[in-house]
Order: sequence, then C-alpha cells, then structure tokens
Amino acid sequence: MLKESKTDTTAATKPESEPKNELYQEIAAWAQNAVLNSPTWSINQLDYSEKSITVVDMIISELSEKNFSLPEEQLDMIAREYGCYLLLTAHKLYGGQFYWNGELEQPMLICCEPDATIVLMTWNKVKGRLLGDKADHLAYLLDEFGKATFQPKKGTQVAYL
Repeated sequence: MLKESKTDTTAATKPESEPKNELYQEIAAWAQNAVLNSPTWSINQLDYSEKSITVVDMIISELSEKNFSLPEEQLDMIAREYGCYLLLTAHKLYGGQFYWNGELEQPMLICCEPDATIVLMTWNKVKGRLLGDKADHLAYLLDEFGKATFQPKKGTQVAYL
C-alpha cells in the first residue's frame, strides 16, 4: 500500500524553515549519508543538480568493481543511500510527492498528479548497478523520468523502476 507524504505542490510558496514530513526527512537523511560517504573527488559535485546524477552513476560504477568484497547488508545500505540521493535530486528538479511502496518496501516519487501518474523508484536500479548490471544506467533512468514529467498526456500512468 502507499502512504501519502504530506509534502504538497504548494511547498514552494512556504518558508524553507517549515518542517517536512517524516518520509521526506528520512529520504534527505539517507541522501546526506550518500554525500558524506562518497569518494573525496566527488563531494563538491554532489549538489542535487542534474549534473550530479552522472557523478552518482560514476561512483556506483566504481563501487560495482569492488562489490565482490561487500556483504549483502552493505550493498543494500549503499543502494538505499544513493537511491535516496537520486529521489531527492529528482524531487528538486521535477517536484512531486514522496510515498512509501509497501509491496517493494522502498520510497517512490510520484509526479504530475492528478492528471497523470509518473512514478520513480531507485533502490533496485542502484543495487542492480552495484552488482555490475550495466543496463541499470542511472543517469538514463532519471533522464527518461524527467522527460516523462514534462507535459504528460492526461491519464498517463508510467513507472520507472
């Protein structure tokens, strides 16, 4: 089941000091962990911009070369951290609301409601990339998600996972 976040589309008109909902705060905390645990060369480039998505892709690619020595729990943690970084970046770029997907047990960003439903989930893609699946191209995923959020046809329902 989905839990609706309390972040609404009018948030842009509210003062930044207003507290965000719990799911948003958890996503932001995981994303901050990704920044703090990133290689030194990348720290200043992880600024939640569109360009930073490619940096995340490069970091995950580097980590995938070392994944053979990482326990499953650590792979899951890395997937959550960078997955949340990507979700928060997409939120900053395209808006939307965060929800929890109980079936897949991960957060998701939903944009364009009520006219369309464009969904982004990132944890499984990041983990796939960590495990060496080059088809799980993170920058491409977010680029396609961004394109889908730009003037979608009414009734469109699509998920990027």
